[in-house]
Amino acid sequence: MVMSEDHRRLAVELDATARALVGRRITGVAYYGLYTDHPPATWDFDTWHCPVMGVELLLDDGAAYSAVWDNPFGHFSLHLYAAPMTSQLTVYEQGGNGLRWTVHDHARWAPLLAGPVLDSRLIWHPHLTDFGHQAPAALHLTFPAGSVWIIAAMESTEETWWLGADEVVVAFTSDMAARTGVRGPG
Repeated sequence: MVMSEDHRRLAVELDATARALVGRRITGVAYYGLYTDHPPATWDFDTWHCPVMGVELLLDDGAAYSAVWDNPFGHFSLHLYAAPMTSQLTVYEQGGNGLRWTVHDHARWAPLLAGPVLDSRLIWHPHLTDFGHQAPAALHLTFPAGSVWIIAAMESTEETWWLGADEVVVAFTSDMAARTGVRGPG
């Protein structure tokens, strides 16, 4: 099926939002969970993290970007906003019950954030919508020290994943990204 004009415009906007990160420096990373109790459920699985709701990227110029699962293409996909997470998830507004924790000093993130973003692109997947067109499955960020993938996916079992799910995971290796179903560089 052919993508509607509205979906085509949104796709162009999302790709431009991802490309706008190239050459910039990310200085802070925060995960957002759906939990109302502290501490969060297990989220660090070595080669991947499970923030659940989304990831906020804070830049050295004060800008914020948010990667969250959303459904503008008819099924769950990854949506990238050039805005703080609180503008997307109202549970995190003042007095909300959402859970937020910073991870920029985590051993997986810290080496990546030592340099600027060399490449930033959405990875589109053809089977995430009910309409037969592509939707963004992941954001692939490349730094001088390596790459990271922020993916709309959920672990089904230890061996299988649902790509295009209502959860966000972060993969730190290409093998882990491929396990979720993400293919290609972007």
